[in-house]
Amino acid sequence: MSFIIKGNLRGLLCSDCEIPISGTSVKVYKPLDRGNETRLAVADAKQTFHQVSDEELKEKEKLFVAEGSLQDNGDFVIQIGDKSGYEGGALDVDWYCGNTPIKIGPGPKKDLSLQFHITTLQPMYKQSERGEQLAYFEYKIDSKWFCRILTLLDIWAVCGIVVDCETKKPIAGVKVFAYDVDLFQDDTLGNAYTDFNGKFVIVYPGANFRQTLLSPFLNVEWPAGPDYYFRIESSSGAVLLQEDRTRGRQTDRHNAHNCFCVKLCVKGGDIQVPWFTAVGNFSITSDIDASGKTLITKFGAGGTGYGFFSSVKLEGYATKKVPTAPASALHYRFLYSLDNINFSPVTSAQMESTPLKVATRQITWNGTTGFQDVVIDINQPASVPDSIPADNFPNPIPDHVLNPDVNGWIRVDQPALDNGFYGALLYLNTNTIIGGGDASTGLTAGDAVSVADQKNGKMLYIQFQTTDDPTNPASTNLNTQALIGKIYVNNWNEVNLLKLEELFAGGGSGCTPVQSQAHADYTVDHELIASWSMGVWSNAIGSVAGLPSGTFPRGGAAKFNLASPPIPYVLVPAFNTWPSCAYSLTLNTVRNLTTGEYNDQGKTNQVIFCK
Repeated sequence: MSFIIKGNLRGLLCSDCEIPISGTSVKVYKPLDRGNETRLAVADAKQTFHQVSDEELKEKEKLFVAEGSLQDNGDFVIQIGDKSGYEGGALDVDWYCGNTPIKIGPGPKKDLSLQFHITTLQPMYKQSERGEQLAYFEYKIDSKWFCRILTLLDIWAVCGIVVDCETKKPIAGVKVFAYDVDLFQDDTLGNAYTDFNGKFVIVYPGANFRQTLLSPFLNVEWPAGPDYYFRIESSSGAVLLQEDRTRGRQTDRHNAHNCFCVKLCVKGGDIQVPWFTAVGNFSITSDIDASGKTLITKFGAGGTGYGFFSSVKLEGYATKKVPTAPASALHYRFLYSLDNINFSPVTSAQMESTPLKVATRQITWNGTTGFQDVVIDINQPASVPDSIPADNFPNPIPDHVLNPDVNGWIRVDQPALDNGFYGALLYLNTNTIIGGGDASTGLTAGDAVSVADQKNGKMLYIQFQTTDDPTNPASTNLNTQALIGKIYVNNWNEVNLLKLEELFAGGGSGCTPVQSQAHADYTVDHELIASWSMGVWSNAIGSVAGLPSGTFPRGGAAKFNLASPPIPYVLVPAFNTWPSCAYSLTLNTVRNLTTGEYNDQGKTNQVIFCK
């Protein structure tokens, strides 16, 4: 029997700030202390967490069961096969840290290889649809331990939140710069954008604040830790906060610990910054990795390593007025690029034809107060800007329609409720930029897909612009957001080919009854295949277990005889014992693709035959 443990590992920088663990892997062992196995399995993990000594590691080696690699978002999957001898009991769970406990870019350079024992776990297994025993384990390393580990590796972190000074609401999409007051020249430690909750994390090596004009011959930091002060900029580069360097010498910022948490406030920053923040449910600052794939599951969409497909909603905030020209209505548009150098405007040719609601307006309708939707709809004529319909129109209330101009500019409706458009700002059809379609043309079921025939996706770069004058490209109020959204797009259908050879043997028409043997040919291929499986069902015997399936990269292909399938496929019962009946042979495939709101629903190829 096979066992799978799926989990996530995170480290606390302070009580309300956490960061995904990367490192190398999570390892599981048969319990080292068998006599206290039950007691340890129910103990508080905060009490059992400790660094594994060299002597303890040597003892553990002979008890090793399996390990799972840590992803950038802290996820891991441990698969325990039959050959391990494991039968579902308690396990010692260790984190092999190496010298990179978190994503930091270049560095750290410490030559350390660290391993930590987390806890003794009794997994609560449940049987999955595929017959495997599946359990889950999530753990947050206490800040006292985690910050000590970062200290050993000379890794420093600033975790903070930016809020409006008056409303106390968090501010998303602003850029925070951290500096250290130094004897000769202040150090720039790093920068980060705030997420939807106004939170940011800046991680950097200690060398960033120890370097001086005389480095590497003389590194001076007096006292030993950094002395923090901060700068905050809007999407247009406007300075929202500029702390004086003397702030870093005050007690709460002076000689800071390597895990430093801070709350910053900005005056007038709430609501007044036009900003592109997300693709569907996924923040472009924190939920999508450098490869353009999602890091997590949000509201049932995405997951680790999901690309994008089909039409996606570009979300954010578009103010009614231009911040630098308060009397002018704001216009916004999106630009796209395949090389992150040459950008073109998203016009109606690249937009999804489905109407997109961007706001609501309150109007008087048939003598009573009603609400009118503001929509971007390229299939309807645009309404007169800011116009309110007459009170004597019949029900239902018609939409107030916005159209982009020839260069993709969309004017923010001024009578809209709130202070502008929140949420979805544009519906982008990625198929118009990165095409796809049928990837199985010219392929034969049962044959593997050659590298030359494999279809792959591309990176799509998305940029946000605002202006008060869309007719003047050189307008002084043209603002291009510095933060660029990156998504990996693959619009190719998966190869899903299935054939039962006996239906067409000897020139058969596809209606030939199958007798003592049945040869099934299948081919599955896609760059982001999530899973695939074959199935047989009939009223006579129900479902047949043991048919090919997998979650392998790209998929698989084979030709096999249902009467004597190759190992490891074990059919129960054997094909030649199946009773006469109608049967359904299926090949099911699912891709790791999302629109940002829903995932690929999969594809089923079916062959009906009689025996």
